[in-house]
Amino acid sequence: MSRAFSGGKRNREASRDLKKREKEQRLQRNRELRARGIDPDMMEGGELAQAAPLEEVKLEEVVIGVAPQSRQGDFGPTKLFVGGLSPSTTTADLRALFSRFGELLDAAVIVNRSTGHSRGFAIVSYRSSSDAEEAIKGANGIDLDGRVLRVNRAEERPPRY
Repeated sequence: MSRAFSGGKRNREASRDLKKREKEQRLQRNRELRARGIDPDMMEGGELAQAAPLEEVKLEEVVIGVAPQSRQGDFGPTKLFVGGLSPSTTTADLRALFSRFGELLDAAVIVNRSTGHSRGFAIVSYRSSSDAEEAIKGANGIDLDGRVLRVNRAEERPPRY
């Protein structure tokens, strides 16, 4: 008896992951177009040149329009990566150093789960990006516990597959 099969679980998972990535890319593209004031549903064949801008809608004497650009405002917490920490540096030391640059939301030295020792870096969060920029300018390159700190904006980790 022959048991022929066409791919199996690996092919199904690969196909599912491909569809998921395509959907994420499509949604991201649509968000970017809407932020520029372009309705992605009105585009024919993906042509950007012929896309109609979104119209203003009058609703109970209030005019609602789409902003021409995405907001560049100062909202949400801003996380900073602090590298080059000494093994003896504590969270309290970080709070003392970084609280002078602005309103500090959180400071955490990242530790190894198995040993409990510092991994040599930390994450610091500020309420506003202006405070975070001030901390980058003020703390990058200074000496703390005999080590030179490296401070910059924390980057989003790519998803693991």
